[in-house]
Amino acid sequence: MNLAQSTLWRKWTGRLGAIFCLLLFLAIMDALVARFREPLNHFSGLPGSETPVSGPLTEKITDISQLTFQAPSPDIRLVFETLQTGYWFGGDLWTGKVMIEPGARPGRYHLFVHSKTNPRKNSASLLEIEVFKDLASSYRESNSLIKRTLSLNPWAVALSFIPFILLSFGAVFYLSHRAEHLLAAQGKAEIYRMTNEENGCLIYFGLGRNQGLEPGGRLTIYDHQGREIGSVFAQEVFEGHSTARLNPDLIVFPGFIVSQS
Repeated sequence: MNLAQSTLWRKWTGRLGAIFCLLLFLAIMDALVARFREPLNHFSGLPGSETPVSGPLTEKITDISQLTFQAPSPDIRLVFETLQTGYWFGGDLWTGKVMIEPGARPGRYHLFVHSKTNPRKNSASLLEIEVFKDLASSYRESNSLIKRTLSLNPWAVALSFIPFILLSFGAVFYLSHRAEHLLAAQGKAEIYRMTNEENGCLIYFGLGRNQGLEPGGRLTIYDHQGREIGSVFAQEVFEGHSTARLNPDLIVFPGFIVSQS
């Protein structure tokens, strides 16, 4: 693979990686928006499934066994598990799971959670359990665009992009080093960093003593189109990289090429 091929592949692989990052971001946003569009007390499931649920404690209790619930159907049961403090907003919570029997009919069910000593509904927390006929119907009613259109879980879609992102940027890293070595063999290097100082702009590039460069050595600068735009003189020279100070009239950007020839 020659220099032109390495540079072209690096360019398009980097763009592909950026596209995968954008798709990852959109999938995550779709999942988060779908969740925030649902009330915190709304949960859904299929007949024969278990759904993790939680809710606030409306009364001070010390043991999970002090809680009970009221449900409109024997096909919907609530099993309490633990008491805990809320992660985001604090406050005391109970956690558990809703057991949906295989024979449960599709629809919305309201469960009231309260202490065993206070069965009044105005002191209970309300759960809305939506039972769907099948997975396809739950996807059609989802707030997630990915679920509605592709019948896929947006979190699974987001995770599927991660290997492609890693491969893309790993390839960019390899191709960058490949291009760097090919440039260095020709006595050239990319400007990879620029810093503004009191005495002018300092550029950094990957040519040094290993490539025969010495302090004061003259270097020609070329832009992205290969046009010569000026010259500089090496200032600090190390084994594999060097610096040079730009003349005030030169307009240079990272990615421009310096050449010893």
